[in-house]
Amino acid sequence: MKKKIFGFVSMFLIMAMVMVGCAGNQPAEQSEEPAAEEASALKVALVVAGGLGDRSFYDSSNEGLKMAIEKLGVEGKVLECKNDPTLYTDQLVQASTASDVVVVVGFEFYDVIQEVAAEFPDKKYVYIDNVIENVENITCIDYKENEGSFLAGALAAMESKTGKIGMVGGMDIPVIRNFQVGYEAGAKYINPDIQVETIFAGDFEDPAKGKESALALYAKDIDIVFQVAGKTGEGVFEAAKDTGKFAIGVDSDQRYINPDAIIASMIKGVDISIYETIEKIQKGEFESGNVYEYGAKENGVRIAYGTEDMPKLVSDETMNQIQELTAMIIQGDIEVPEAN
Repeated sequence: MKKKIFGFVSMFLIMAMVMVGCAGNQPAEQSEEPAAEEASALKVALVVAGGLGDRSFYDSSNEGLKMAIEKLGVEGKVLECKNDPTLYTDQLVQASTASDVVVVVGFEFYDVIQEVAAEFPDKKYVYIDNVIENVENITCIDYKENEGSFLAGALAAMESKTGKIGMVGGMDIPVIRNFQVGYEAGAKYINPDIQVETIFAGDFEDPAKGKESALALYAKDIDIVFQVAGKTGEGVFEAAKDTGKFAIGVDSDQRYINPDAIIASMIKGVDISIYETIEKIQKGEFESGNVYEYGAKENGVRIAYGTEDMPKLVSDETMNQIQELTAMIIQGDIEVPEAN
């Protein structure tokens, strides 16, 4: 019995050795070359002084980031400060620590961004709607809002029935003054006798103040009010609706908010400028420390009239005139004044 078992085991071992030997003679499978490591995605942080949801300036900046995430494959995050000055430095430092590029939105960051950028010299900062010069890692995007508001003023003057138009500004600061100067110049270009009045609400986040300011203007027989007040401007739209008068939106195409009261919007291309800047960085075409300007020529400012399914509140004749004025600004035939 033991001999039989021994013989069976021996045969098994011999067969196993033969199979191993045969296997050893088989050509080795080609091992896959390790995949080339993909370059890590560009990390971009968007830091806003206020908060998203204003349906205007901050939301437009976020649209630019979302476009870059979708089309360029960057990694993006948003940090909101909710107008709390104690958060400005902390949020900017957090963004700088975690990201390659930091897009900063808000005049409130003027001093803070310079302090933080000095601490992170290898990071790229893109400062929106303000100008800081001679800082190597801070690049600024400056908009010619005076050109866009010139068109808004011309539009208001063409469509006004009373010869009186108004503007509600968020705060009395240089950028809003630039809107005001352009708006008045555009209106008087069309009608030298038109009356233009501006109220500064003193806040970019208070719709109640915006409504109060607009109602004060409408009570003076003003029939069109241009809002340049961020979220505060939503109150202007409410006042227009309540009084049966009209308003002009800003930064984004805001007609969808109330297409029966908002006749048009002055677009400031915050979204496209942020997207194009991130694209330049990806392509290695970005010149850090520069100031990039976006005016009518760069399609950085323009007038939008909503979508085709909305009530048409501006005549074809007026729209054609606005196109002609835009072309004249681009060609240099109209030189729009700036705030001092």
